[in-house]
Amino acid sequence: MADVDTQRLDEWFERLERMPVPEGFRVEIVGGNVFITPQRDTHWGIILRIVRAVEDRFGMDVNVLSDVRIDFPGHQNGFCPDVALLKDSAQKDATGHPKDGDYAETLKVDFGTDIDLSGTVVDLVLKTDGFPRD
Repeated sequence: MADVDTQRLDEWFERLERMPVPEGFRVEIVGGNVFITPQRDTHWGIILRIVRAVEDRFGMDVNVLSDVRIDFPGHQNGFCPDVALLKDSAQKDATGHPKDGDYAETLKVDFGTDIDLSGTVVDLVLKTDGFPRD
């Protein structure tokens, strides 16, 4: 089933890459549905601060990605996450995608609240109260 989902995602993204998506918008496929979302300069400022915090913790050679397609677990989920920290052991499969798996855990917090990741492999507290807004 995963190979079929990956093939369908590939076909969808090939079609979407030929579409005239306006500059400043990002296209993702979630559960087989296409989402086009606007990106703002403050959004980039937040992404940059998160990446800097991860690099401060792990160094400049850390395996961190931003705004590139990653096929996440679940049915037809081709996300372009703002920031994704991959394990050093992460490897692409034969088709160049992330392998099947499951999320380790999910965390949701209000904007401006510190994100305590000290009990995870990331082992840092991400301060968000200074993130830019509008």
